[in-house]
Amino acid sequence: MTNKYLIELLTAGGQSAPQAADELDRTVERILSRLRNGEVVSLPGLGRLVPERNSSFRFEKSSVMRSPGRGRK
Repeated sequence: MTNKYLIELLTAGGQSAPQAADELDRTVERILSRLRNGEVVSLPGLGRLVPERNSSFRFEKSSVMRSPGRGRK
């Protein structure tokens, strides 16, 4: 993924690039905080992040992958 594509993706909601970057940073920090507290983090349509020992985590892929914009099955 190129930086140009990432900036376009983040600013698609009408935010400036710095605002979008700040929001992304806050989201990543919330995810990491939950993992550090031993919580499973669900990523709808993708899978989930499961904390493990030694400050690591694993990704469990969803058994049913959905395309964005499609209804739930």
